[in-house]
Amino acid sequence: MSLRANAPPNLAYAWPAWVPGRYTPLRYNFLMRYLIQFPAGTGDLILDALTPYVGNFKVHYRDDSAMIFDSQAAEGKVAGIPFAKNSFVVIASTPRGGIDRGVGQLGRLAASAKFPPGSLRNSKFRTMIQIDGGLSAVDRNVKAGLDRSISRRTGQRVEPRGMCQEYWVIGRTDLAELLLCARLPKQKRTAKAKGAVSYELSSMLVAASRPSARDCFLDPFAGSGSFVLARLESDARQIWYSDINLQEFERDFPRELYSDRRVDFLDDDALVLSSVPDGQIDVIVTDPPWGEYDDVGMPYAEFARAMVKSFSRVLNKIKGRFVVLTSRKTATLIEREFAKGGFSINSTHEILVNGHPATVLVGTRKQPEHQDSKMAAGGRRAKAGVS
Repeated sequence: MSLRANAPPNLAYAWPAWVPGRYTPLRYNFLMRYLIQFPAGTGDLILDALTPYVGNFKVHYRDDSAMIFDSQAAEGKVAGIPFAKNSFVVIASTPRGGIDRGVGQLGRLAASAKFPPGSLRNSKFRTMIQIDGGLSAVDRNVKAGLDRSISRRTGQRVEPRGMCQEYWVIGRTDLAELLLCARLPKQKRTAKAKGAVSYELSSMLVAASRPSARDCFLDPFAGSGSFVLARLESDARQIWYSDINLQEFERDFPRELYSDRRVDFLDDDALVLSSVPDGQIDVIVTDPPWGEYDDVGMPYAEFARAMVKSFSRVLNKIKGRFVVLTSRKTATLIEREFAKGGFSINSTHEILVNGHPATVLVGTRKQPEHQDSKMAAGGRRAKAGVS
């Protein structure tokens, strides 16, 4: 579908005019259609997390692990979204029917489509077919036709392996279209420790905490440092890593943790946090022991109660907030303890973490009723012109 008047149907719509035999990137301010893939089950979280990266956007399609949206954001902004597993520019679309037939139609559309300038920086390319989350085989002649169309249109040559531009045909279970997309470059990162929270999920949960440049941030169960690393990607006043087993983990810390002067390291027990002053912390993002394979040394209900009490002491008494990742089984118990401890759970999100059912709890301090009344009265006085 095109958003530009009189544009050819089913083609991408925001690109500079095509010059036969050569592309000349021009400046443009049109809407572009993007597709991003993200950790399963985080579709609600992503709506809030996306705005700082792309500004205003309009959702075209969304499921539990992918979203298509229109935005004026440049390719580089979308490519830099840290919680996207893959990101793409949509080049063309066709109604979904038989896969071979759809790929053939996309090949015909590619012969006159406008390809994003960023995809043309590499002289080589290959095509991938991903249907309903998995790689799919198509008729050899149909795929060869798609490759020929792209090659003639862009001047790029097919490269079956190695570093090159990738063009993907993507179909989603509930999407009535097949899409031809250009995959955007993804930042290379060092491999994470086995069992660690992924870069994408860490970044999304940090984004859910509404980061501010004035924040004093803490992860009291920091382990391999996933959330601390994710928080380093945006401004903060202070970032605290704390884990009772700091000496065990620090041998494998990436260089970024030690080289950033905003980071302080503690080996406090998270149930006490003796090194952290009262009310010092603006936001906690953490993944405490789930009680399934970790021995917390006490009944889990007692552990959860002590954890919330510790968090309550160190979090800012007015604006303190948190994002906690826990197992699906313990989520209700932890949520109940936060409510008893004077916190409000603003949202919960059921996700999968390395195949295990998990829940994300996003919450803040519960404001006292008398304070709400004072604020309301203040608002009434302001309206009446009373200082």
